Amino acid sequence: MAKYDIFTAVALQNEIKVIEERSDLQKNLDRVLKLIDYAPQSQVAARGSYEGSWAPIKLISAAEFFIQGHDGGWPYEHYIKNVVVDLPGPEIDQIAKKCKEYGIYFAGCVLERDQEFNDGIIWNTQFIIDPKGEIIHKYRKFANAIHFELNISPHDIKDKYAEKHGGDQLSTWFPVTDTEIGKIGTITCMDGHFPENARALGIQGAEIILHPLFAAPIMTKPLDIWQTLNRARAWENICYVVGASWGEIQGNRQKTFAPGQAMIVDYNGVVQALADYPGEGMVTATINLEELRRRRLDPSRNFPTQLRTDVYRQIYEQEIYPANMFLDHVPTTRKERESVPIIKQFVEKGIYVLPEKVPDWYK
Repeated sequence: MAKYDIFTAVALQNEIKVIEERSDLQKNLDRVLKLIDYAPQSQVAARGSYEGSWAPIKLISAAEFFIQGHDGGWPYEHYIKNVVVDLPGPEIDQIAKKCKEYGIYFAGCVLERDQEFNDGIIWNTQFIIDPKGEIIHKYRKFANAIHFELNISPHDIKDKYAEKHGGDQLSTWFPVTDTEIGKIGTITCMDGHFPENARALGIQGAEIILHPLFAAPIMTKPLDIWQTLNRARAWENICYVVGASWGEIQGNRQKTFAPGQAMIVDYNGVVQALADYPGEGMVTATINLEELRRRRLDPSRNFPTQLRTDVYRQIYEQEIYPANMFLDHVPTTRKERESVPIIKQFVEKGIYVLPEKVPDWYK
């Protein structure tokens, strides 16, 4: 389906004001809209407009919570009153207008108000808008950061979600959308720590994986986990990875909690572009689908085609993190997602060994 075999992708790195009141949403959005206007000037072969470049900008990806910010101390009521948005809704419509104006795809990630199951549910949703201004892709974060997020995973209402969205199949949980700029899949922040999530996209043919996030300390040295994850996910799935991030946070946390590091990685696991600094910015890189597709025909180190699935499935025969945790109620505190009981099961089964000194919170 791809119409553009060579184009430019942009990873945004906007500064974000953590929402204190509803009006902060529009302030954050206004700045993002302005950055979209000026994105062409950040290309290597910049012409100052979206038209005429040998590799025109066709994809812009924004960070997790890119117009909302996030604070792990927010009470549930604050999310509902001030933070969550509708998708589609008035904020997203403004972005859609830019997509139509410039003929681009835009991907963003928002805390979304549920409109299907229970209006008290919050989703962490990554979406893609096409050049017609239509939402063509929705992905609800699968592996939530349970230590501070109150949004739920589709896995938390698995039976209901599968019934509504096409059944218990891979594409229900990890959709891949075929577009004029290739096959695109999405994972969000914490998702990247589980190689299975990106693999679920790669095995469906995703050529570009969008992986936005927002938080230190995993993004900076000496850990450098963020870059490690993106390079590994690109290498093992033979795909591009676009990682948008925040450039700075204005809120209770230190500003460098969002230290930049927006990046684009090619299918060889090589970082093509990196904003190795905090602050507002954006990085661009050329996406060459023809090169990618030729590489995928090479049998050497062609990992998706060499999966020993008959053996690997034994890893997943036993349930670990339970499904359907919130079929009957909406979680309003982080305590409800506590994973200590599962850790204790690992100890009881002899998978983990207790240290000599057991912390009080574990007892």
